[in-house]
Amino acid sequence: MTDSYSEDDQLEQLKTWWKTYGNALLLGIALGLSILVGNKYWSQHKQERAEAASAIYDGLVDNYRDKAFDKVREASDSLKGDYAATPYAGLAAMILARVSLEEGKKDDARRELQWTLDNATDDGIKHAARLRLARIVADAGEVDAALSLLDVSDIIGFELDYHELRGDLTAIKGDKQSAREAYRMALQELDEFSPYKSTLGMKLDALGPEVSE
Repeated sequence: MTDSYSEDDQLEQLKTWWKTYGNALLLGIALGLSILVGNKYWSQHKQERAEAASAIYDGLVDNYRDKAFDKVREASDSLKGDYAATPYAGLAAMILARVSLEEGKKDDARRELQWTLDNATDDGIKHAARLRLARIVADAGEVDAALSLLDVSDIIGFELDYHELRGDLTAIKGDKQSAREAYRMALQELDEFSPYKSTLGMKLDALGPEVSE
């Protein structure tokens, strides 16, 4: 009799607990499931968009090889407009910049490279765009502006390119000492047997003998 009463008592306690906390428990379970489903959906959505962007970019590269530049522009605009969060958008803008240069449209090339700097999601793509843009700006006679583009703190992986270009630009300005320092820093990024050492060596030699003060 005591056991039966105890079981009834426990049942009443369970009913009371369920009335108090049952809705919150169900809500928590539903919320947890929605988060799991949402995360799965978002991951799948990102994967599908990446695959779509990759397919468009592959077509863009094929069209570039075939010199179908109108189609290159169309694909680039699509990637920059609809898939800007993928690395393919920055790559597309850089290819379109190359097309513009081949067509003699330097202002268009500058705009595409600037877009890459402002919007690309990959640091390596941004560095490549910055270096190309600096060269185009320098070719337009804006050497100081080109040097300003090189004033970035993190150049990991692109040290040689930045130092060499800084050497080229400071040499144009007639600042031979700064050019020497930049070329020497570039040389330090090469291994002992790199054939490119001779190229940098010729650039150093072209500056003439170093005058000690």
